[in-house]
Amino acid sequence: MICRNCGAGLEAHRIDTSLGVVTCSHCGSLHDIPGDSVEQTSGSTASKPVPKVQRHEVALPSRFKLRRSAGGMEVTWSAGGPLHGLVLSVMAVAVAYAALNSGVLPLLVASAGLLYYAAVRSFNKHRIRVDGASLRVSHGPLPWPGSRKLDASDIEQLYAMEHESRVETGSEGNRTTQVRKFYRLSANTRSSGRVTILNGLSDPHQALWLEQEIERLLSIDDKRVAGEYVP
Repeated sequence: MICRNCGAGLEAHRIDTSLGVVTCSHCGSLHDIPGDSVEQTSGSTASKPVPKVQRHEVALPSRFKLRRSAGGMEVTWSAGGPLHGLVLSVMAVAVAYAALNSGVLPLLVASAGLLYYAAVRSFNKHRIRVDGASLRVSHGPLPWPGSRKLDASDIEQLYAMEHESRVETGSEGNRTTQVRKFYRLSANTRSSGRVTILNGLSDPHQALWLEQEIERLLSIDDKRVAGEYVP
């Protein structure tokens, strides 16, 4: 079975027999499985929640710093740390050195971008604020994409999704594939359908805890959503 959105192979363990769908681990698209064929579902089918099995309580992830207030909460965590920034800075200097010595000056642009990313990983924090009126996501103090604001009344359901990136290394005949899994917190909304709230989470418990606590705070009944990550 092949994903009609990105062309990747659809894996058997991604099939949800209770909902009759299979999720692509690369792009996250959903496909119906009527019989032996695979067809991509429409947005309305993908967003329709059904009752889900009761899950265990998820503990607060160690990286998260939680501050609760009356009717709301704020969660912050570091985008990386000084060690991440140092490694990326050394790489940026190495790229700049290679550019100056080889005369390939466009590499200086890549070096500058890598140096900025090093600063982001060193100093930035992710922040989610939730109250009865809105859900807000921000990244700072350095500008970085991904900020978002949703009206609380517009959110129907939250859920975690798992994605994979695959990198092949080695020479022909001796190639190995490294698989890196990352997690996304998504929401089904009344106005815009499926939206991504947070991307690139390294631990599934981070996405599951945020789903659990935000739904609890906004009094959203937990429902099963096609394509969500279930531990």
